[in-house]
Formats: sequence, structure tokens, C-alpha cells
Amino acid sequence: MKHIIIYISIGLFSLNISAQSISDVLMGNRNTNLGDWNEARTALESGDIPKALILYSQAIETSKENRNSGRGVSSELLAEYAYTLALQHDFDASLLNIDRAYNLGCKYYEFYSSQILTLMGYEEASIEMSKDAKVPEWINGLYQKLTSENKSTVTINVDNPEETLKKANKLGADGQYTQSIVMFEDLKNAYKDVNIVYIDYSTVWETLGHLSYAAKLLKQGIDLIELEENKQAFSKHLSDLTQSAAVIESMPFTKKLLGAGMPKMMIYVGASAAEDNYALNGRMGIYTSNKFSASLNLGLNYGNEKFSGTIGMSVYKAWGIFMCGIGISDQFTDETNTFCLSPSVGLTFLNKSQTSSFDFTISSYIPFTSDGKVSYNFSIGKTIYFDINSLFK
Repeated sequence: MKHIIIYISIGLFSLNISAQSISDVLMGNRNTNLGDWNEARTALESGDIPKALILYSQAIETSKENRNSGRGVSSELLAEYAYTLALQHDFDASLLNIDRAYNLGCKYYEFYSSQILTLMGYEEASIEMSKDAKVPEWINGLYQKLTSENKSTVTINVDNPEETLKKANKLGADGQYTQSIVMFEDLKNAYKDVNIVYIDYSTVWETLGHLSYAAKLLKQGIDLIELEENKQAFSKHLSDLTQSAAVIESMPFTKKLLGAGMPKMMIYVGASAAEDNYALNGRMGIYTSNKFSASLNLGLNYGNEKFSGTIGMSVYKAWGIFMCGIGISDQFTDETNTFCLSPSVGLTFLNKSQTSSFDFTISSYIPFTSDGKVSYNFSIGKTIYFDINSLFK
């Protein structure tokens, strides 16, 4: 099966700085004790890891107190804390926190995860994780020395390989990717000739978007299968995976757009209201791990005692809970068609498992005709996210 990936770019706009600032405020990151956070970085720069751990912990606790259940804790703060825990060789807590940071959308996940894997002695996995990883400016030039001076070697007990394999797969399925990688690495080292270890391990890297490495692991597993007929089921997926890797990894913009993981399918259903106008809206499209979405939109409107329809396309990008987007739409009746540019801003509240969100949006509709009337509406709805990794197999 060949995979054709089509990206429709509707507009270009530069909102990174202002949007990130607004997102920080909305997420509660500005409630974090920035003094403790900055002092933690200073302590880390001076090599005082125990002091840095205390200060990072204080910054996180302050953030938890200011937001219910710690939902406002910055993913970047958690990632730095996880890295510092690994420098102190508290690897269990480190792995838990780096996976929490990933699930909160940390853009530096791959960097900090790669450093943690290096500190634990998993060099091959670390090198793969570090490919195209974004390095935070504040630690660039510092982390090399810190990581080098605090390296260790860790081995998990894999005397019960069946249970360890089940746990590694469950962690990967739950989005706890770094913990899953560590278990698979130890399984791979202890049971070099067991094909299922490589085959299952490849799915973790495939989900993270490292398709070439996933294909490499899958091939290693297939080569260990003795019966030729048993290889066929996996060989087809290997071919598809290799083709997908060639498409995605040869296009830097596409890879950046996809983020650290494979895209999901999204379906949005909501209702909107404006002066004398009400509508039911739907969106269906793709949602990537760096919170970018592109969709086809449909709507049924009622206003001025008449029904009308809307069809269009839009793209959205979220920073924390703040999101903005732009699209084009055609508002039509039996007699007329009105084409509009549709910029939007709003809030999106993603659940912990990242399977759904509640969205609140203010949109404007700017007709392309000079005599058209600009209109606005407020919408509320729910988005469901589906895993579509099976479509790449």
C-alpha cells in the first residue's frame, strides 16, 4: 500500500511569541515560582544538582498549588526536573516525569529524553531519540558536560521476559514511551535472538515518528523468524513502513509539522451562536503531536428564518490551551454563495489521556466581496482524537 500525504497550506502567519506568552498565562505557567525555576537552572549550571532538585521541586509544587491537580505545570519545567533527577540517578522518578512532560506536549521531549537515556547507558536509543531534537538555548553548551560526568549503567530485571514484554507494550500503548523504551532495550540486550522483542519494540518508535529506525528494528525481528510463511505478515508492513519513512523523512517541513509522533484523526462537533444566527458545525481531519490540525469543515446554519450551509477548510495550532486558526469557507443557500476568510482564536482543554478536548472558539467571517458584511460567532464543541497508526500499516 502506497501512502500519499497531502498538506494544504491555507495561510502563513507568525504568532509564536505572543501566542506562547498568552498560553503561559492561561496554562498557569506564570503562576509557577519563576524565582525557584531560574535559581534551579543557575544551580544546575554551577553543578549543584541536589540544590537544583530542591528548587525544581519547589517550582513544581508552587505551580500545582495554583492550578487544580497540577494541570498548570509547565511541560518544560517537568522535563528539566526529569533530567535533573536522572543526573542524580533517580531514574524511576526521572522516567515518570519525562513521560508526563511528553503527554503535556513538551517540544523538548526528545532532547531531554535522549539525555536521560544516555545517563542510563542506553546509547543507541539515545542517539536515535536525539535526531532532529530541539535543544533549549539555556542549556546548550552545558548539558554535554553534565551528562558526560554523570553517566551510569542501569539494567532492569528481565528474568521474567513474558511479563516484562507485556509491561513494555502496555507502557507504550499508554503513551509512556521513554519507560517503554528502557524496558525494550533491556529485553533486546538480554534476548538477542527473540524476534517478538524487536517486532513489538519497533511499534514504539513508529508511534514516535522515527520510521526508519522502526523499520530497522522490524527487519531485525523478521530476520529472526525461521518459517518463511510467518514472515509474510510482517514483511508487508515493513515495506509500507519503509515507503512512509522515505516520504516523511525526506520532507523537513512535513517532519516538523508531524512533531514527535504519528498524526491522529480528529472529529469535532459543536454549536455556534451569533446575533440572529445559530449553527451546528463539524470538522474532520488530522491532528499532529505538536497540536497542529488541518480539517474539512461542514456546517448547518439558521438565520433570518432561513437555513443555509457552510463548507470549507481550516488549520489550527495550539500552544498550551490557547489556539488560533485560519480557514476559507463557502456559505451557501439555494440562491447565493458567499466565500469568506475565517480567522479564529479560542481555548482548547485536552484531557489527560489526549483522546478528546472541549473547545471554545470566537470566529470571524470576512467576505471576499467588497460589499460583504463581516460577521462573528462564538462556538463550543468537543473534539475526539483517534489513533490512525493502523492506516500506515
